[in-house]
Amino acid sequence: MKKAIFFFISLLTFAACNKQLDKMPYGVVSTDNFYKTADDAEMAVTAAYKSFQLLDGQNGWNTQAGYTPMGDITGPDVQAHPDLVVYYQIQQSIISASSDQMEMLYQRCYKALLLANEAIEKIPAIEMDETLKSRYMGELYFIRGFWLFRLGYMFGTAPLVTTPLGISELNVPNSVRTAEFDNSKKVNNYTITKSDLFDQAEADFKLALQSSIADRNTGDLMGRADKGAVKAYLARIYLYEHKWNDAKVLLEDIMSYGYALLPDYNDIFNGTHDNSTEAVFEVQYTALNQKGTDNFGTVLNAPNGEGYVAGGGWGWTRPTQDLEWEYEAGDPRLTASIFRKGKDDFFGQVFMDKVNGTGLGIRKWCIGNPPNNNGVTVDQVSWNNSSNYTLVRYAEVLLWYAEVMNELGDRAKAAEYVNKVRARTGTTTDPNTVNKNDIKQLSPISSTLSYEDMFWAIVHERRVEFAFEGKFGWDLRRWGVASDYLTNPDRWQNQVTPGYFKYKIGKDEVFPIPQIEIDRSGGVLTQNPGY
Repeated sequence: MKKAIFFFISLLTFAACNKQLDKMPYGVVSTDNFYKTADDAEMAVTAAYKSFQLLDGQNGWNTQAGYTPMGDITGPDVQAHPDLVVYYQIQQSIISASSDQMEMLYQRCYKALLLANEAIEKIPAIEMDETLKSRYMGELYFIRGFWLFRLGYMFGTAPLVTTPLGISELNVPNSVRTAEFDNSKKVNNYTITKSDLFDQAEADFKLALQSSIADRNTGDLMGRADKGAVKAYLARIYLYEHKWNDAKVLLEDIMSYGYALLPDYNDIFNGTHDNSTEAVFEVQYTALNQKGTDNFGTVLNAPNGEGYVAGGGWGWTRPTQDLEWEYEAGDPRLTASIFRKGKDDFFGQVFMDKVNGTGLGIRKWCIGNPPNNNGVTVDQVSWNNSSNYTLVRYAEVLLWYAEVMNELGDRAKAAEYVNKVRARTGTTTDPNTVNKNDIKQLSPISSTLSYEDMFWAIVHERRVEFAFEGKFGWDLRRWGVASDYLTNPDRWQNQVTPGYFKYKIGKDEVFPIPQIEIDRSGGVLTQNPGY
């Protein structure tokens, strides 16, 4: 799929009342004259996949990304570019329901659902090979489940939509969502007890597992949904719902499919190992094909003003000292993830923090112009490249399993799986070529830690392993520790600006429903609590 040509097709047209206008214009594709052949089915599924290529971003101007900052700016690990005021508002938990960013994130989910819902409704009637049809339907159920799950953890009570809607059907009420804190626990004590969106996503993932998709894709099917990817996202739902035994079974299935950690942590992010043994689900990107499938994430991530990459690098998010403090001495993941002023270099060019301002820059996905591109296709005119973006990798499966085993009382097994991830520090190289670092393999954690100490060991490992991968802010909310963690006066942001984080329990677990959507519904849709 990495080499496939992507088509983004319009599947909606308006029917005209005037007979002269009833004639179908040349070049227009509608749901009436499309969905006829196996080729139509393939293009519809491909269009639905394309929704993954732009997840977060900033407002709606950019059409390619490879960048998921929402899970980072909802935590303490990054500071946004000064121009991105809305990112600061999200980070501080003072975002307004009238924010364009909220509307963009919300609408992207429903645009993706429209594509999936149309295809799920129409493809079953196409006469084609039934095994192929089953695979397409499995992929579509995964795609729909992905976006419903995303709505669930981002917007909580957003409407549940599982069919294409006509104009008269658009005012859909809120879905149901309830959650509770377990006062007998200090950590991992927040449970989603009911979510219509999670329930439908779970049902969709289970339908996907009943289809003809493979356990783990190979060859030309790389990049499409397989059972490894589906089970990973289903396990995520179970983590939110504290269904530990159900998650355990799924994660053990995934671990039986032959995934493996790449030996060198650097290789995950330099574009040289797309669809690797570690990739459970990757967003596929190509470059120079004029189909809008390029990865713009390098420009957005790379340090501003250093000139390392095509377009110079914009540094929309910059690492914080709070995150730097989290790394253990000698952990090679620090220099594989972060540039430090005057210490780290990119192919011999020392990072000077010319614009960033925090003294730190993001190294992950920093892919330079030739010859500093490691063979990755780079468009030096549009500033895009062909590097994939990994949404779930095997290291996360291992750490989820450690979390599950800790919850089930098996501390030794939890430590074993944390240590599988830590062991890679022994085979990870120093990416610097000028100022070499004193790196080392980290010692294994003890198998005799208490429940809470093991929990915090897993928190630490997830934070440093997945820095800038759009996860930690959502992790803090799922674990029920976001308020205490973010409002702690020891956080770097709170030291610089006392009271910087204003997180409120019962409100900031989710984003607000965009006010414009409430207004359009005529009051059918209501706001999430606290906004």
